[in-house]
Order: sequence, then structure tokens, then C-alpha cells
Amino acid sequence: MPFLELEGKPDLENNPRELVGDVVVGSGSQATWRVSGSDLAARHFRIALSNGSAQLIPASPQNVVVLNGAQVPTDGAPLSTGDVVAAGQARFVFLKDLNAPRPRPVTEMPEAHLIDVTNRKGYTLRRRVVQIGREIGCSIVLKDPTVSRFHADVRAEGGQFVLYAMGSSGTKVNGEPAVAPRLLREGDQITMGDTTFTFSSLAMPPGIRAVQFEDHEDDAFSRKNTQLAQKAITSEHGKYGRSTKKQQFPLIPVILCAAVVVIALMLYLVFRHH
Repeated sequence: MPFLELEGKPDLENNPRELVGDVVVGSGSQATWRVSGSDLAARHFRIALSNGSAQLIPASPQNVVVLNGAQVPTDGAPLSTGDVVAAGQARFVFLKDLNAPRPRPVTEMPEAHLIDVTNRKGYTLRRRVVQIGREIGCSIVLKDPTVSRFHADVRAEGGQFVLYAMGSSGTKVNGEPAVAPRLLREGDQITMGDTTFTFSSLAMPPGIRAVQFEDHEDDAFSRKNTQLAQKAITSEHGKYGRSTKKQQFPLIPVILCAAVVVIALMLYLVFRHH
């Protein structure tokens, strides 16, 4: 009977877990094996057993599951004893029996960078989530009007780094649209607007300035875009509606003065005849 073992949790009840039928692993109440505190989706992946074989299948195209360092396709991948399954911040080992040898545990994430060759900057991915976009609060700020405010995330997940495209204007990896979360591989070219990053876990190339966080001293660009949009809206409203009200305000004193003059003239004529 096969088992699934959660690494680093020797005191966890029912770990290793015996696999019977289809087993769903996730953080939600509907999961067969509920694992909390590991950044798993409610139903992250399942293991289907059939005729002595096991198949690992992501529960959703948006769930990244890594098998022996490679991203599992949406239609699944076969499992063999000793295989390592990584998801979220958790790492599992598939075992055909409890006496099977275990692989050596991984204690820390590898170091990796996003390298902007054009601007000679290298961003070290030391945060669990690195946000990229036009918004000043992002880890990497791109001063590009074609980039969304929150354009993409690079997340430490499954023991590696995964790209999540968030912006409506699109993100490309090696020229292809990133329509689903994607495990980054050495040398991947990630394009956002006019900026292209190279993903690398190698040493920073010569001539590239290491940047831990983006310089946020000048936030005029992110604010300027918003102000320009507001001005355009105000101008448009003024053309068809609001400007009419504003033009009416100077007429009020003129109308009042004219009324006073008319009343005074009428009173003068009345008293003159008397």
C-alpha cells in the first residue's frame, strides 16, 4: 500500500498517510488530507490510484504542483516511489512502502534573480512574494504606462519560483503569453511592457547592480498617471455638463442686479405719477 509523507512533520498525526483510492491534499475542509500553514489551496492536488499505479494531478490549472523539480501538467503525471511532490511551502515524498529510502530534505530556497540587462539592475528574490508593477508599493516598480499597477508576482513556491501574471496588459515568457502560473526556469525571458527580465539562479553577471528593493524616492510617475486621468474626466464633464453649471454662477449677480434695477425703475414710475 503506498504512502504520502509530509517532510519536516514527524509528530503530525497520520503522517505518513496511507493512500486509499483518490486522496485530495489541501488546506480546506473538503480535502482528504488537510494540511494547514503551508500556503496550499483548499484543494491543491490529488493522487489517484488505479491498478497499482498512482497519478499526481493538480486540482486546478491555477495550482502549481512540482514533481522532482518540474511543474506537473494539468492532466497529471505518474508517481514512483521516492518521488518528491512540492506544493506551496510543503514538500511530500511518495512511498510504495514505509521502508523505502527517503531523499535528502531541502532546508532552504535557492537564491535567484530577475536581471534587467537594459538598466543593468539585478533584483534578488529574497521575499516570498515579489510584486512587479507601476504602483509605488510594488517591490519592483516599472515606470511604464503600458504596465498595470499590479502587473505580476514572483512567488517562492514548491521549492522554486513561480510567475503569476496579474495585469490586464499581459506578461510574456520567452515570447509566449503567461496565461497560467508558470514555474520559472534558468534563462527564462519575462517581458512586461518595455521591460524584459532574465530569470537566473546563477551568480549576478558583471556590470549588473544588485538591487534588493526598488528606489521609491520619486513616486511622481504613479501619481501623475492618476492625476492625468482625473483631469481628462473633469474636462470631459465640463464640456457636456459640469462646465455649464460653472458658467451659470457668474450670471447670478448680473440677474440680481438687473432685477434690482427693474424694481427701482417701477417704484420710481409709481411714485412719480403720485
